[in-house]
Amino acid sequence: MPFPVALLTDFGDADPYAGQLRGTLAALAPGAPVIDLSHGVEPFNVAQGAFFLAASLEHFPPGTVFLAVVDPGVGGPRRLLALAAAGRTILAPDNGLAGLVLARHPGARVFDLSAHAHGAASHTFHGRDVLAPLAARLARGEAPAALGPALDPAALVRPGWTSPAREATPGGTRILAAVIHVDRFGNCVLNLDARTWGPPLRAAAAIVAQAAGGPARPARAVRAYAELAPGELGLLAGSQGYLELACNQAPAARALAARCAAPLTLTLPGAHP
Repeated sequence: MPFPVALLTDFGDADPYAGQLRGTLAALAPGAPVIDLSHGVEPFNVAQGAFFLAASLEHFPPGTVFLAVVDPGVGGPRRLLALAAAGRTILAPDNGLAGLVLARHPGARVFDLSAHAHGAASHTFHGRDVLAPLAARLARGEAPAALGPALDPAALVRPGWTSPAREATPGGTRILAAVIHVDRFGNCVLNLDARTWGPPLRAAAAIVAQAAGGPARPARAVRAYAELAPGELGLLAGSQGYLELACNQAPAARALAARCAAPLTLTLPGAHP
């Protein structure tokens, strides 16, 4: 049986674009299960798409092929990639969409598929005309290495939001992070992997959060939303494997004036975790 193909796009549901991906896969890889991870990525929001991809990768069966299309530079000089990580394969443009996966899986192997775009039926829909046929080949059992030459992962596009940083200040420590998703509850998911950043932040005596252009707000490290008073801001490890800022029954994004892909700073007065 063919491997599953998971679709992640910013296409929405009103246009035929997502359906055409599914149709192409049905024609070229009949019998392959096709799963809609999401078509609700905000248009052109590569950071949000990268979060959806990294958070979801290991919840799918081994062998799954992820067809990820959030591609503002379609038809331009950006490369097309196949990335083999954690027993799954991701097809995506080289614009940072795979950046959070690379951060979690530094041993991933990467292959350049750009040559397949030459002669594509459309310069504006490489997802359907280039990546979907390649996804069908992978779903039928071809290896990523058969589709293009290997690339050094260090050469891939890595936007600033893929790499949080920590710096000492005269008054303590500052963590330079970014918001990579604001969910429907107003929770702000940060580009801070919970396994790496959670322990030192939980040990901090105080935390002050400030989104770019927004007010500075104290945040308390907690394990669950219910530990917060109504409207109180907290920092916790969310279900998707990343730290998030959340208010109890109120939108943290509004309290912080935060938006997706924007920088956000966590200040830990007097601490050097």
